[in-house]
Amino acid sequence: MTLALLPLGMIAIYQTYTVIDEAARLSRMAILARTERAAMGERELLQRTGGAADALAAATLPLRNQPAACNLALATFVKAQPTYSFAGLVTPEGQPVCSSKDVGAAIAETAFFAKAVARGALTYGVGRSLDGNGDFELSLTTPVREGGEIVGYLTLAIPKRLTSAFFTESWQLEGIRFATIDRDGDILSSSEPLPQAGLMLPQTPAQSDLIRRSGDTFFAMSKSQEERFFAVSDIVPGEVAVVGSWPAAQAQMATGMGGWAFTLAFPVLMWLAGMVVGVFGLHRLVIRHLSDLRAAMRRYALGERKQAQLDLLNPPREFAEAQQSFNRMVMILSKAEERREIDLREKTVLLREVHHRVKNNLQLIASIMNMQARSARSDEARNVLAQLQRRVRGLAAIHRSLNTNPDVTTVDAAELITALAKEIASLSHGRDGAVAIETDLASVQLNQDDAVNLSMLVAETLTNAVRFAGVDGDGRRVVGVSFAEQEGGYCRLTIRNALGPQNGAESEERQFTSGLGARLIKAFVAQLEGEAKTTETETEFTYEVVFPHSDDTAAQGLAEKRGANDNADLRNTG
Repeated sequence: MTLALLPLGMIAIYQTYTVIDEAARLSRMAILARTERAAMGERELLQRTGGAADALAAATLPLRNQPAACNLALATFVKAQPTYSFAGLVTPEGQPVCSSKDVGAAIAETAFFAKAVARGALTYGVGRSLDGNGDFELSLTTPVREGGEIVGYLTLAIPKRLTSAFFTESWQLEGIRFATIDRDGDILSSSEPLPQAGLMLPQTPAQSDLIRRSGDTFFAMSKSQEERFFAVSDIVPGEVAVVGSWPAAQAQMATGMGGWAFTLAFPVLMWLAGMVVGVFGLHRLVIRHLSDLRAAMRRYALGERKQAQLDLLNPPREFAEAQQSFNRMVMILSKAEERREIDLREKTVLLREVHHRVKNNLQLIASIMNMQARSARSDEARNVLAQLQRRVRGLAAIHRSLNTNPDVTTVDAAELITALAKEIASLSHGRDGAVAIETDLASVQLNQDDAVNLSMLVAETLTNAVRFAGVDGDGRRVVGVSFAEQEGGYCRLTIRNALGPQNGAESEERQFTSGLGARLIKAFVAQLEGEAKTTETETEFTYEVVFPHSDDTAAQGLAEKRGANDNADLRNTG
């Protein structure tokens, strides 16, 4: 519904905007027309004055060498034309030739005369009255030419009372102000006293640029720091323009700015009302039910099975069907989860029982081997049985860890190596004294395959290290074991022991180059897919193995491959 109303609202806004814009344009044209109407009288006066100046120039040209006759002609013209207060003719250098009153010398001292000389064309200006009464008057100065050469300048003066009469008092009561300017931005006449007339003009653009904006209307800040509306119109194209100034509030009302927002409010409110109705209907029929469904799904996802049932209030038929399907799905999944949890608990108990029984059986086998070793007559038989017993106990340690670990699928490497180290240390008593096994182990979870191979590898290498451990600088027999996980998903096992005096045969056994233990160690390293390295100095022997750490997911994929290779590798060791 909202999408359907949106185009209608946009069309209504566009049409309203078009109407308002056209109304504002017509209002601006009306204000511009009022400005032109206010300047109509002055336009006629200036046009008439220009014609009179041309006629006087032609009449006084033959008389410029006859001052008396020229003075009489100008005086007679001013007396017959009360529109003008003064007429005078001067040379291009400013020397008086003749005038309607004997004040011709004052023309050369005026600013408008200097401007006329500089331009060499018809020039308008304003200044103090040339007849000496102290008032301001509008002057028109035009060059007098003979044979294309300027031989003088004729000036006609118009009293200010005539130019001010065009701006009526009724317009002044409305706050409307007028001023005429020339092409240089100088004020020629104004509805205000001339010294204050500049305050009604805009701050921008500059006064000299106003005449180039003839026919334009705009809002601007006046030089009296008041926001006003301005309209500019030509009086004499390119030479004189009138600037009308309205109060901003009055102009905005005339141009329709005040009612623009109210006119646009209706389509906007119509669209908003459609949105409200659409949103309310959508919320009532759809959104609230979707929110309840989402909340029920979230509760179910967070494990709140008892509160996951969905109960919608007066839902439509589609949502009622969705509610029924969701509740049935929750019930089915909940029962399936309960059955799965029961099965999982049963399998966990069974798996722990298997590990427990395997551990007990391996310990029983180790005990039988121990009994057999005590009854053996030769040292070689006892050593063989002791090695077998140690390896069986290593396997038993794995199953003991799996039986006690909450996660029956992984083994903590630190706990496993610690248990093996304690057992091997307890068997290390001999003629040279007990061997201390120092550990630096990180807790790393290994899958069962890697744990079995690691336990057998540690049992073989650690037994070998204890066997060949010498006395260090402090007089102790110490074996160091460290295990840590490195960057890139690799694990590092390091076993160090101090060296005592050995012969060549013992060095070969220590370097894992001969014997059953060496073949077993190589097989276990291969099962771990690792790399082994031995380092021997005069005082210390180090054995390092680096192998990839397989996570549980990868372990499941590797189990089959390693299981297939286990028997083959062990057969090869035989």
